Amino acid sequence: MLKKIFARQMVKRTKGRRFSIHYLEEKHVDQSQPYPNDSSYFYGGDKNGNAFITRMAFRSPKRANEYWFDFFIKDYGFFGLTSSPGEEGPGFQQGLLRWEPIETGKIWRITFEGTVNDKQEKAHYCKVNMVFTGDHPVYDFAKSSDHRAIADAIASEKWTRAFFHHMKDTHQVHYEQTGTFKGTIVLDEKTFALQMMASRDHSFGSRNWHTWDRHYWITGVSDAGVHWTVTTIKWQFLGRLTAGFITLADGSTDAIVDCTDLDTVSREKLLPNHGVIEIKTRNGKTHIMEFWRNGEFQYLHDGKYRMHEGIGTYKFDGVDGIGMVEFGFHADKYKE
Repeated sequence: MLKKIFARQMVKRTKGRRFSIHYLEEKHVDQSQPYPNDSSYFYGGDKNGNAFITRMAFRSPKRANEYWFDFFIKDYGFFGLTSSPGEEGPGFQQGLLRWEPIETGKIWRITFEGTVNDKQEKAHYCKVNMVFTGDHPVYDFAKSSDHRAIADAIASEKWTRAFFHHMKDTHQVHYEQTGTFKGTIVLDEKTFALQMMASRDHSFGSRNWHTWDRHYWITGVSDAGVHWTVTTIKWQFLGRLTAGFITLADGSTDAIVDCTDLDTVSREKLLPNHGVIEIKTRNGKTHIMEFWRNGEFQYLHDGKYRMHEGIGTYKFDGVDGIGMVEFGFHADKYKE
């Protein structure tokens, strides 16, 4: 019982942080952290199956930065970067890839001009100008987490110096926002005008991919104007933790405190192309989300952790939707 009391105090202290939106939207690579990391992500998709994804994680000088920049154009296929876009620049920039904040906490512009490759490794000229606009304010996951459940999970583990060292990975600042993407992708001499649902996140603190066991992160927007993001993560040193939120068409938001576990969702296949997830919220509501993965982008973190970003379609409480279906797992423990 004493461990639970101490654990609840620890969670209350770490999850009780509140920062201004201007602070949150800055880049933070804290070299005092065990594994310094500042990671941001944007995803966009539409009902035609077009999809756009980009991520930058700043970790230097201790570790190499990470990057994603890929897209799928219906009838044309997958395209993306196969090598780094360049050296880290000021703000959110790696070489030819740049993210510019236009309105703090609401609008970001993503630009790129250079060479991308298709699945056959053929090079193509590419110029991207996409603008993300948030439909609602950013959502800090510290407000979403079920503090008692987190504390109980911590209390159930054996407390060692190594355990608390790894625990710093769970203390990240993490927020998300859903909205829209609008802009153009020029591929060779053809211009594609796109308008998509979109989601983004930003997290900073410590991250060591080698300690992750498996997870899913699923985000989308339904035709009824419901926005959601739900994630459940299992570390190798800690049991499953869940967080997320649902924003209704009227702008009201409810925190997700539980959802269907990883083993149930992946009972028949590690990377299911279809599944059903039951979501429970702090306000006592239950929602049913059915997902389909229609193609994916694949990434490997630090040579160990596999990430599969699925182009998603949904039924959320019976209403059609679109979004992203992410599954990840440690390659030493799980095989596709």
